Amino acid sequence: MNSIKRYSLFIVFLISNILNSQTNLNEIDSINSISYQDIVSNLQKYHIIFNDNLRKARESGYQKGIAKSLSNLALVHYLKGDYDESIQYHLEAIDLFQKLQMFFELSEEYAEMGYQLKRQNLNRAIELMQKAISIAEENNLPSFRISKIYDNYGVLKEMNEEFDSAFYFYNKAMKIKEELNDSIGIPYSLNKIAVLYANLGQFDKAYKYLNKSDLYRAKEQGDFGRIENLSLHADFLSLQNKIDEAIKKYEEVFQSAKKINYTYLVLYSLQNLSELFRKKGDFENALKNYQLYYSLKDSVDNVDVKTRIAQLEIAYETEQKNKLIAESQYELRSKEQQLFFAIVTVILLLMIFIGFYKFLQLKKKRDIAEIEYKSKLRAAMLEKKISDEKLKLSRELHDNIGSQLTFIISSLENIIYKIPEANFSKALNPIKEFSRSALDDLRNTIWAMKHQEGSIEELALKVTEFVSKINNSITSLEIETEFEINENHPLNSTQMLNLFRIIQEAVQNIIKHSGADKVRIIFKSDKNRFSLRIKDNGCGFDINLISNGNGLYNMKLRCEESGGKFSIESSSNGTEILCDLQFV
Repeated sequence: MNSIKRYSLFIVFLISNILNSQTNLNEIDSINSISYQDIVSNLQKYHIIFNDNLRKARESGYQKGIAKSLSNLALVHYLKGDYDESIQYHLEAIDLFQKLQMFFELSEEYAEMGYQLKRQNLNRAIELMQKAISIAEENNLPSFRISKIYDNYGVLKEMNEEFDSAFYFYNKAMKIKEELNDSIGIPYSLNKIAVLYANLGQFDKAYKYLNKSDLYRAKEQGDFGRIENLSLHADFLSLQNKIDEAIKKYEEVFQSAKKINYTYLVLYSLQNLSELFRKKGDFENALKNYQLYYSLKDSVDNVDVKTRIAQLEIAYETEQKNKLIAESQYELRSKEQQLFFAIVTVILLLMIFIGFYKFLQLKKKRDIAEIEYKSKLRAAMLEKKISDEKLKLSRELHDNIGSQLTFIISSLENIIYKIPEANFSKALNPIKEFSRSALDDLRNTIWAMKHQEGSIEELALKVTEFVSKINNSITSLEIETEFEINENHPLNSTQMLNLFRIIQEAVQNIIKHSGADKVRIIFKSDKNRFSLRIKDNGCGFDINLISNGNGLYNMKLRCEESGGKFSIESSSNGTEILCDLQFV
């Protein structure tokens, strides 16, 4: 009994450790996913956080977490100006991403490293960026990731004075972002294009792109993007030698960046203010801003020292914790050996249980599949039987009633030809036309019955044939057809016949009552819908007063029987009939 209790406690302990381990990994991933905007707004804070995250990832043996922490530390050191440390972290991250075959991250790491080397070694930076693009394209890097690489490659091309190439890659990146509706990424590309035009002295074009970027920035939640755009407005004014306006704009940048603790832009605005006041001859303000810049820079450097001290303290505490952990692990090792066989037994039992459960599930699926197969087979046989009966009936109608109607029509034509007296011919002509109409109706019925399953396109062909006959026989009425068939939905025989009858009935009503000289029959189908519209330019009628004898009631019934929704609108400008079918 005690043995069972110990095994139960061990299983609980084991599950608890697994859950805790997974929680730790999730925390590491969460910290590594912190946005660029957050990082640049407080470099010192995130320097400590990413160092601690790297330590936790290494203690857990979590290789992906180690690689991403190294990548984030490379970014922090670059933004702080520690270029040698940044490159070292990049190289370690690249090595790990390569071993883990994380090609998306590997490509981005080469791109970041190349971008950061742009001022130290431009040729080497271009080589690294080309390698990044090559890896991205070979491994089908998602477009939202590769767009950032194209953006940064454009910067390198601009620095190398390959301006056409720079425009090409900026626009390529922006096109991807527009396709993805990436409202965060689009302004970055717009800004790069704007800066390039400004550097070329084409300020009209530069402001066109920068103003467009401002519209995107205005919709962002934080102030980070808006402040960056504000600094570009200040830069453009400075490039145009509009000193007073530029000074005013840089002062706005300084105050705004200070509010969100964006150290880089605070220092950048102070540097530019000092230089602009010097150009203006206002040496008092130039000195004031210069001193403020260096005092702030010194305070940042002091924070760096405090950061290093904090890191050493963390390292010392970690070492002490590791010693305690090692002692605890030594004591637990002997107990683990005793529990090893218990774990194996539990695992085997779980595997047997899972295997038996899967067997039962598979058997259940087979039984269900067999029942479904038999049901479908019965349905198919019944459907075939119905189809055979319909074919037989249509053949009987064609061979018997059809031949008889044909005989009646031929006989009437012979009589009219042989006895051409006006009154006699006039009396026989309606009988002949009625017989011909009956034969046409019979043929259309046989056509629909033969089609166990038809389609919208087949119905369109039949309607075209019908319209051609009407146009040839009635010169006072022009019938046009418009077929916009984007999705050729299948139709059963009932739907084929009903829809065709609706068109016949509508055209007959138009000829008899409307006084119209133009009719449009419109088919429109898309993924989930098919609509039949019949429009005329006749005199119209009052829908509330019209009687059911005009065939409207029958048309409504036929539409609804086909699974559609019927509607009719009429005015002095004409009448429109609609049968709208929805498909699941």
